[in-house]
Parts: sequence; structure tokens; C-alpha cells
Amino acid sequence: MKRILVLACVVVLIAPVAFADNFRCPNGSIVSSGDSISEVLVKCDPPTNRVKLTDSEDTVKGRVRYIEVEEWTYNEGPNTLVHYLTFRNGTLTEVRTGSFGR
Repeated sequence: MKRILVLACVVVLIAPVAFADNFRCPNGSIVSSGDSISEVLVKCDPPTNRVKLTDSEDTVKGRVRYIEVEEWTYNEGPNTLVHYLTFRNGTLTEVRTGSFGR
């Protein structure tokens, strides 16, 4: 019985932790990493700012692959924290929180 308990504890500690970045839109809807740009656009109000750029990453065979990156900024004023949503190839991959807005 002790072996099973120890084994269960080890499995729980070793198992990778899965998590998602979440963001509560100004209108109250919640979006999460993995959502598409179109889903976020439907759920949230338009962002304060949108920046599009291209990033590169190395592939397994030594080639370079170019990725569309878009960063949305939600700045709702001086009493609210600024949020940055990063989309890579049309999918929400990261939500960061900055300082208070202006």
C-alpha cells in the first residue's frame, strides 16, 4: 500500500503542468491561449493598439521559417493594468500584464 502511495506521489510531481494564459476582455468575456484571432475578435472589444510583424524561427533541418506575429494592447486608462496579447500564426500564445495605463 505504501508503494502505491509513493508511486502516485512521484507521478503527480513528475507530470508536466498544463496551463493556459487567460485574459478577461474589457466587456467581461474570457479568452485563453490557443484561441484564434477571429475568436478573440468576436469575444473582446477592439484593442487599443495592434502591431503586426514577422518573426523567424529555426526548423529541425536548419531552415528558417517565418511566422506572422501580432500583438494587441488593451489600455483601459490609468486605473487599469495594460494587457498585451501575442498571436503567432493567428493563435493566441501569450498574455502579459504591464503597468497601469494612461
